[in-house]
Amino acid sequence: MKKKFGIRLFLLMALLFCLSANAAKDEVIPVTIKSIEQLVFHPVKKAPAQVVTLQNSLLSSEVSALVKNVHVQIGDQVLKNQLLISLECDDFELAREQQISEKNMLIADQQFANYQYERSKKLIKSKSVSQEAHRKLGTEVAKLSAQRQLLDNKIKQSEKIISRCQIKAPFSGVISERLIHVGEHVAPHTALVRLIDVDNLEVEVQVPIVMIDNLDYTALNFIYRNKAYPLKLRAIIPSIETRARHQRVRLTFLQEKTLPDAYGMVEITLRAMHIPANYLVTRKSKTGIFIIKDEIDNKNLKAHFHPIKNAMTGRAAIVGLPMDTRVVISGRNALTDGQLVSLKKVSAQ
Repeated sequence: MKKKFGIRLFLLMALLFCLSANAAKDEVIPVTIKSIEQLVFHPVKKAPAQVVTLQNSLLSSEVSALVKNVHVQIGDQVLKNQLLISLECDDFELAREQQISEKNMLIADQQFANYQYERSKKLIKSKSVSQEAHRKLGTEVAKLSAQRQLLDNKIKQSEKIISRCQIKAPFSGVISERLIHVGEHVAPHTALVRLIDVDNLEVEVQVPIVMIDNLDYTALNFIYRNKAYPLKLRAIIPSIETRARHQRVRLTFLQEKTLPDAYGMVEITLRAMHIPANYLVTRKSKTGIFIIKDEIDNKNLKAHFHPIKNAMTGRAAIVGLPMDTRVVISGRNALTDGQLVSLKKVSAQ
């Protein structure tokens, strides 16, 4: 008897629940709506970044010599080919002068040998000079010519060494380090000064590989000391940091630049349109939004639940609906799929 009573009670409760659910569904709930175009936005992500210079050179000595003069100080801005350091070059200059004197003597010998060779050409026809003597003169001319070529090369080498005594800026930049002083003896490959390029700068940022294809590279900013510097994409490095699963991205400044080695944040705008998380609701373990498909005639309006793929509660979600789709704003938490609704008037602000 008790068992039958329990079954009847359960069936009665189920019937009451269904009736209440249908009654709730038939209830008209007042709501407000907005188009998706009014709600969606491009999320902005931030990633740590550093400004790097394309030129950061440690200039070194190429010869063994004394430091004669240092023409720059730390912090000086210099132009390309500007003289930075002078090394003592007296020994190399004396060697060059000696080579030039030897060349002049050789030229005189060469001119006389050429005269003798040309004269022997005429005398050999009358058999006044033997073939052997004529060939000997020709050999002497060729020998002197080779010696002159050798001296020319030695003079060029000396001039090149002398030019290395003048350390000049390979590009325009700023002196960041000075490593030697006047009177010091430097050997080849001794570091002298460090020159950095403050004009050719780039920003390097590491971006998760899952975001690489979903970025809007036309809306990038480098944030440094609460100031935004517009950027543009130069290159995505085609290699992946295995542990962090990141790719390095190089960006260039559009206008104003910061200083080299500055650390800041890059604002990265996602290309896909997102709807804010506070408009999402969950029904039957699915997360989505309530939309109204019917024509706005204030009669028989229904709210339909539209699940969003990969949407999660508390996070903005990507929507693929048309921009004129009407989304329920207020009243959405009390809705079920197919719920009758009426539109509330929104007071103008």
